[in-house]
Amino acid sequence: MWRHLWQWWKGKQRSRFDGAPLGTALRFPLPQGGWWQDNPLEQVRNFRSWVYVAVHAIAQEAARYQPRAIRSTGPGDDEQLPLPQHHPLCRLLRHPNPWLTPWELWYLTLVYLELTGNAYWYVAQSPDAAGNLLPQELWIIPAPWVRILPDARQFLRGYEVAAPGQPSEWFAPEEIIHLKYPNPLNPHYGLSPLQANALTIDAHTELLQARYQTFQAGPRPGIVLQTEQILTEQTVARLEERLQAKFQGRESWHRPLVLEQGLQANPWTLTPAEMDFVNSARMTRDEILAIFRVPPPITGIVENLGLGADIWLGARVMFCEGTIQPKLDLIGQILTRYLASRYGEDILIEFPDCSPRLRQQQREEDEQDVRWGLRTINEIRQGRGWKPLPDPRLDQVLLPRELAGSWAEPAPREQHRPPQRRRRRRRQLAFPPELSHKAAAEPAGATSALAASSAKAASEASRPAEPFPPAESWGAD
Repeated sequence: MWRHLWQWWKGKQRSRFDGAPLGTALRFPLPQGGWWQDNPLEQVRNFRSWVYVAVHAIAQEAARYQPRAIRSTGPGDDEQLPLPQHHPLCRLLRHPNPWLTPWELWYLTLVYLELTGNAYWYVAQSPDAAGNLLPQELWIIPAPWVRILPDARQFLRGYEVAAPGQPSEWFAPEEIIHLKYPNPLNPHYGLSPLQANALTIDAHTELLQARYQTFQAGPRPGIVLQTEQILTEQTVARLEERLQAKFQGRESWHRPLVLEQGLQANPWTLTPAEMDFVNSARMTRDEILAIFRVPPPITGIVENLGLGADIWLGARVMFCEGTIQPKLDLIGQILTRYLASRYGEDILIEFPDCSPRLRQQQREEDEQDVRWGLRTINEIRQGRGWKPLPDPRLDQVLLPRELAGSWAEPAPREQHRPPQRRRRRRRQLAFPPELSHKAAAEPAGATSALAASSAKAASEASRPAEPFPPAESWGAD
């Protein structure tokens, strides 16, 4: 039955072109390249192949860095005070909702930003003891569900959310936090890297489909059978069915083709070797990774193994400083304006520096500041978002040895005395140990004389000595 239906459909298609000029082919309407760049649902469906590899690397790396809530009292680092862990904003960022972990929330947020340029958070609010509405939960809304409602006076009237199979609902602007990439063409919707390079993505998709079809249909995209005889429709259909049944599939690769008498087979298109699928796939892969600014070593592609760990470290520095950190800074500023401001005008949300080079440089600067007395240890802990230690010595500046003596209290200045005539004195000679034993063996009279001379020498030594030049200058024995 299916064979008869197939022949009937082919006959109907041939009848459409009866009487048409020679060379007319059956044309199906093909979509224009990049037709999906304004369709959020189709953008999310492109989350596959090398697009998935690049976006997954970005989202996974960004989800590792949790935001910090601080109270800013000035521009200095020592004036950025971290909020306590029991603060409502800290608890909200640590536990966004009962179903999602913080890692999942940030991962999905980055995925929607990279694919559609927009990410939407629903803020579930409830009044506190004072009657003020404060956020209690944060929920990620799929970007294809949301439609922005502009307003001529207020710029934004609200958001319309339509889940599949459910009626649409309207939300006020304060109930939704809209994170987006800047778009020079539309002030309401963001522009993703995927949208800006839709043709490259389509070229890569078509290349993969062509390569798959090559192995699925046979070694060649098609052949032409030529003959001088007049063939009936039944003969043509029989030849097509036999060729497809014999040479279709991966198992039929390089099977010999035996033709009937009077038939000649000529290739219709280029062979897979001539089309060079391998180089084309590598070129589109590199273009996709460059679109999302992801170095190949981050995705596991290492072409020069001789450099070893230097390849990974260099790729990490490029990836963190050029790709991840700008995105985290943008997200932190948006959350500061639309989320942290609900708890106070001086509350900020920021992300730590993710570059391994910056973190090593920051450690060296902290050590140098402590060594030269520029900052205390508790000030450095406060700058890193840690609690200060209660030890009072950690709040004191540690001066280096070179500066500790010069910064101490200056000694009293000596008064200038007029030069005096200095008398020549004899050097007091101390008894060596063998003479002291000898003196102990002498009679009592000699011992008393020795004691008297020692007492006299001690009294003279107790008197303040007048300054005199060293012995070498005046030739003492």
